[in-house]
Amino acid sequence: MNKITRKFLAILLSCMLVVAGVATPAKTTDNAVIAAENVAKTGTVTMTVERITIGQGYLVRPVQVEIQNGDTVDTVFKRVMDAKGFKYDDNGYLASIENADTGKINIPAEISAMPDTTVWGNPNPVKAPTNTANDGNSYANKGLGSSSYHTMAGWMFTINNVFSNEGAASTPVKDGDVIRWQFSVYGYGADIGSDTESYTGIKKVTFANKDELIKEAATLVNNKTMMKDANVKVEYNNAIKVLEKYNPSETEVKNELIKLKNVQKDFVKKTTVTKASVKGIKNVKGLKAKVAVKKIKGVTGYQYKYSNNKKFKKAVVKSTKKNTLTTKKFKKNQKCYVTVRAYKKVNGIKYYGRWSKVKAVKIKK
Repeated sequence: MNKITRKFLAILLSCMLVVAGVATPAKTTDNAVIAAENVAKTGTVTMTVERITIGQGYLVRPVQVEIQNGDTVDTVFKRVMDAKGFKYDDNGYLASIENADTGKINIPAEISAMPDTTVWGNPNPVKAPTNTANDGNSYANKGLGSSSYHTMAGWMFTINNVFSNEGAASTPVKDGDVIRWQFSVYGYGADIGSDTESYTGIKKVTFANKDELIKEAATLVNNKTMMKDANVKVEYNNAIKVLEKYNPSETEVKNELIKLKNVQKDFVKKTTVTKASVKGIKNVKGLKAKVAVKKIKGVTGYQYKYSNNKKFKKAVVKSTKKNTLTTKKFKKNQKCYVTVRAYKKVNGIKYYGRWSKVKAVKIKK
């Protein structure tokens, strides 16, 4: 690529980053919330890093990121990539990310069928890349960036499904924003929905808005309890499959969002446990207390906690399927304090309700 073309690409991609590398390469994993520094956070945004145009899906799956005053797309990007251990190169814009290319490409047919065009400063026509006819990738360390697989390739970002006219360092973020870093392989972004027709002659591809599904997936994956459920995990993976499609229909994206929300509602319904209530507690022979709990339909059992003090220090905790329990021996004239909660066992995991009000009885016999 000549110097004029490279300069034009730098301006066009609008990815102005001032960044520093870190040492350890990262893996494509699901994420917990990536925390802001030790200052007051002002909200949470969602971010992705995508290689869908070359058939490699997500580099960074939807992840929630805490933000603070003064944050921009740039600082959010750095917070995520540093936390995940990626090196990235800055040339006045995001030039490349190391360990971002698997080396196996599957460029969508829709991109390969895009029309020929010319690159500014180069009169020779260029063709859209295919899996067998492309410029290759010369970056070391599995890097992916400007000119990877095509002279018109590079990293770009959207915020709330809009391409910014400013660089990443000049684009502020606010609570609820969705930031998508996407690798464009052809048309200076036309292949990911950026309007470059006036200077490339290539019509942009029109896409369904994935932002709501991206945000829902990022929120869900942070719920460790919910993600242990087989049905929830399956639907989360289905959502990722839809999101990693190059151009799913609006209907497909909306339907998957509905399914993802419904599976969470179903999980809450099947794991919600009614608060238990102590029906009665009385002193029985042997310096013991007998506790009776009101039966709750649909629960697996009850967990009892009792002690000789209100703060339940050194309390005895016992779980049973029965709605009655006889305690161990107390000392005469001590008080037995009791609280109970019900639980359900779903797919081998126990889900508990709230503790009941504390009841007490004096041990006399």
